[in-house]
Amino acid sequence: MQPNPLYRIGAEAVREMLERAPWAQLVSHPASGPVASPSPVLLAPEDPGGDDERIVLETHLGRADARLHGLLQPREDGAPHTLLVIVAGDHGYISPSWYVGNDRGQVPTWNFEQANLTCEVELLDAQANLETLRRLVEHFESRYAPEHGVRLDLDDDGNRGMAMGTVGLRLTVRGFDAKSKMSQNKSEETRAEVLAHLDASNPSLAARMRAADADARVAG
Repeated sequence: MQPNPLYRIGAEAVREMLERAPWAQLVSHPASGPVASPSPVLLAPEDPGGDDERIVLETHLGRADARLHGLLQPREDGAPHTLLVIVAGDHGYISPSWYVGNDRGQVPTWNFEQANLTCEVELLDAQANLETLRRLVEHFESRYAPEHGVRLDLDDDGNRGMAMGTVGLRLTVRGFDAKSKMSQNKSEETRAEVLAHLDASNPSLAARMRAADADARVAG
């Protein structure tokens, strides 16, 4: 992404984004050509938290996807495999018809939040993969079916057989580029107009803009 310090966010904000938007794209470029696989991604138990830039994630892929990424064979140079993990939060179109004052006449744009994480890949053994799958199921069931959610029984032979078709991954972030572009370069009057329109058309993006305002006030 084009660098702009006005929009850059740090590791703590990236972690918060992951909690809000855990559906990520895992991207690699093996010799056969680019590969992208969507998958849920969570902060791993080993993640240090806070603003520590050594973010640690856990996820899984179907074995066929892992093979397409070239993860099932060691690299010829002996180095760890890497994946680019792309996490996208709230986003939406911003019309210049909403701009006022000196901001009038500018071009359309898109407000968004996104993190591109370059990750070193560790393949998990069968038991660690099962534990990762259990945590993934538990996490989303607790959010979306708190009263009637299911649990992944690790002693169930059917679940163990299902897990054999997946590959668990621990991903350690070795570098990232993350932005939250929320009209920070516009006047307060224009931002108020943008928020008024987004409250009606894209309330989740409006909420993220207000959160960015609050974070900026705290930082200031």
